[in-house]
Amino acid sequence: MRLLFAGAGAVGGFVAARTVDAGYDVTVLVHAPRARQLRQAGLQLTGPGGTTVTRPHVLTADELTDPFDVVVLAVKADVLDAAMKDIGPAIGPATVLIPFLNGMGHLDPLVDRFGPAVAGGVLRVATEAQPDSSIRVLNPLFDVEIGELDGSVSERIEAVAAVFSAAGANVTVSREIVRDMWAKWVFIASVGAITGLMRAPIGEVVSAPDGMWFARQVVGEAAAVAAAAGYPLAAGGRQGLESIVTDADSKLTSSLSRDLLAGRPTEVEPVLGDLAARGRAADVPVPLITASAVALRIHNRRLQAT
Repeated sequence: MRLLFAGAGAVGGFVAARTVDAGYDVTVLVHAPRARQLRQAGLQLTGPGGTTVTRPHVLTADELTDPFDVVVLAVKADVLDAAMKDIGPAIGPATVLIPFLNGMGHLDPLVDRFGPAVAGGVLRVATEAQPDSSIRVLNPLFDVEIGELDGSVSERIEAVAAVFSAAGANVTVSREIVRDMWAKWVFIASVGAITGLMRAPIGEVVSAPDGMWFARQVVGEAAAVAAAAGYPLAAGGRQGLESIVTDADSKLTSSLSRDLLAGRPTEVEPVLGDLAARGRAADVPVPLITASAVALRIHNRRLQAT
């Protein structure tokens, strides 16, 4: 099985490296500067156990000519259009395309362009790109959910699940993958809004006066948008999420807040901006998620102006 990872940043690079380690034929599709770096130094993961280096095949878009069995799309939402163009030659009649992007805004464009090749995917990892282009592994979390968008069971999804399992992931083949994708969106938007707007880990936020109320209100807004879209949280899902975001001892943050505090651009639009827009379109009040989105947009604009 030939696998192509479009994007080799903190997310795609981590999964690609683990898949190489499992013995699979892995190629990463990246831009020319990243290609030069990977060809010279390899794909480097750093963590408590030290640094590991793997060497997947490396291609740039102009070098991509043949279809792959599996294409894993792991890019930022703001480059989705360019990424879809780049991966076009890799999508053949038997290709399965697994997107690991935040939010839900990518799904319709992918299906419009690639049709039945597209499956659904949820990835949970804790990784962070470093200035030296290595990938820092923050903790061992590596959970994958994949499934056909229509809820059917297929051999191709089972085959991809076996790959990720061999790579060390905790894998679930889901018959409700779109609902699962919404559930992840509610989670990352809630944690992102809470820790991003307050610039602090969950524990610090909820330990402050009214912090507990604020956290619960954010969860309520995000869950209400999902419900209005037809994907309410599963039984116990909201209570479980509320327990996570109201833990006074928690050091949990989000990629949004980590990027914010590190002075990097944040992926605000697919996580918070789109959710807020869908809430307003459905007449669901989303004042706190909107406020969080505005705060991160200001941060991004300041960075662009420097």
